[in-house]
Amino acid sequence: MSAREGRRVTAGRLVAGFALVAAVLGVAALQPFEQEPPPALPAPALLAAQSRAVDDGAKRQRQLLTEEDDRLLRLVAGLRPGSAPYLRAIEGDETLVLTPRGLDYQLADLIASGVAQEQPGGAVLLTGHVLVAPGARLDITAPGTSLRLRSDPGQIASLVAWKADLELSGADGNPLTVTSWNTRLNARDEQVRNGRAYIRVVSGDLDASHVDTTALGFWAGRTGGVALTGGSSGPSGGTITDSSFEDGHYGLFASETEDLEVTGSRFTGNAIDGIALHRQTVETSVLDSLVEGNGRHGIAAGRGSEDVTLTDVAAANNAEYGVYFSGAPLSDGPSASGASLRSYGSLAITGGELRGNRKGGVRVVGASDVTIVGTEVADNRDGIVLVDTAAPATVAGTTVSGDHRFGISATGGAATITGNEVTGGETAIRVRGASGTVTGNTVEGATNHGISVVGPAVASSVVDNSIGGRGPSGLDLHRLSPGVVVEQIGNDLEGWTRDRDNWVYWSTFVPNHPMLVLWVVILGVPLALALRARRNRPSVGTPPYQDAIRRERTAARRVDLGRPITSGGHA
Repeated sequence: MSAREGRRVTAGRLVAGFALVAAVLGVAALQPFEQEPPPALPAPALLAAQSRAVDDGAKRQRQLLTEEDDRLLRLVAGLRPGSAPYLRAIEGDETLVLTPRGLDYQLADLIASGVAQEQPGGAVLLTGHVLVAPGARLDITAPGTSLRLRSDPGQIASLVAWKADLELSGADGNPLTVTSWNTRLNARDEQVRNGRAYIRVVSGDLDASHVDTTALGFWAGRTGGVALTGGSSGPSGGTITDSSFEDGHYGLFASETEDLEVTGSRFTGNAIDGIALHRQTVETSVLDSLVEGNGRHGIAAGRGSEDVTLTDVAAANNAEYGVYFSGAPLSDGPSASGASLRSYGSLAITGGELRGNRKGGVRVVGASDVTIVGTEVADNRDGIVLVDTAAPATVAGTTVSGDHRFGISATGGAATITGNEVTGGETAIRVRGASGTVTGNTVEGATNHGISVVGPAVASSVVDNSIGGRGPSGLDLHRLSPGVVVEQIGNDLEGWTRDRDNWVYWSTFVPNHPMLVLWVVILGVPLALALRARRNRPSVGTPPYQDAIRRERTAARRVDLGRPITSGGHA
């Protein structure tokens, strides 16, 4: 073999070797981009136009919110005690103020005052704002009626009860429908850019039964659709039964409420959350209800919320979590408002179903006294996620199935995970840096780890679990912090196949070992260059030139100059 051919073979082997390494180690990194190519970026002009449209819409809505707050505060400050109902105009917007009179106001009173108009087909159009003043009560009991709240660009209608009570009621099978209404398009208002009609109760009670609300609210929680907000005058509360909240900004927004009860209701297709419990909502119960297809969470309980009970609730196909609960303190140190430093908690989820939510079935952060019992969790990216929960925090008797990353995960804090059934997914149960008691669970069909305990999981135990699946390890205790010992007794691993050569293992190899690629480059490239140099080193006696002479040159001809010519002679 000639030297040139040898170099070609060497180069070919190097290329083939690096291609093989890239194919084995890079498959996991390359596969997501093949499956989900990044979207094409808009042209700069289009991107700028879109950005301006978003900014202008946001500024407009924020300005409208400020105007609404100012209007309500001026109305409340200028109330006329003992007066009959009256109209007051502020910045061109007329508001009907319903003062206390000892009797409940009815829908007929709104029509008689001129702020509402009857329309063909039995509908009623509310053309202006209504404020139910402190001590008054408005009862709109109208089965089969469509109450349309005017929602034109630049002119919306709102229904606000301020330290007053509001009742909205239809009948079983014949609900009262409440919707925004664009009078120019003769249709419900689908745009929030110029504001949209809303309902709000401030420091009062809302009773809603057999009511269907659609396309209400804009920008903030208090104008987000149907809102219950408390304050210095006291909390709000209410009872919601067999009602629906669809295609609003929020479905139902609650802040500083007590004893809010929701039964047999539906919260679907809202832009933010189906039910949002914002600050200091206490003793909220949701029973036998559906939260589906909302733009963020199905049910969200923010900081300061506690004593939340969810029984037989179905949360499905929401963009982030089916249920999200944060019990973190309102502040982690001194603050301008002197906010509380204590943690919040007391979340109880019993029964129900959490299915198809994009990020996870349920996520609980920084809370105490958490119980999730008998719930079916399926086809979420993650099943049940606990972060920094304090004892007692218990997940028991649940079933988790589908294609998930983690079936049940506890990170930080403490948790008891007992008597659950986890099927499919990558890691069935994970305890990471937490004190976890994992007892009597059944794992089937996991593809990475059955039960994994990682990091400083002090005082953790894994006892009497049945673990089945196929992957690197059924019981992963190999990544504990130094000196940490986990109690493990009575675990059944007969159903686990340890297989380091399966597709799932290699497809996750690079993400699980991110430094390996770097070491391959650092060590592999010098080694390959050294091997190449060694192969090309000439042996003793090798001619100095490796290339053969392509043609021979004739030797230089010797010219005989002849003998000297003597004078008179001949050559």
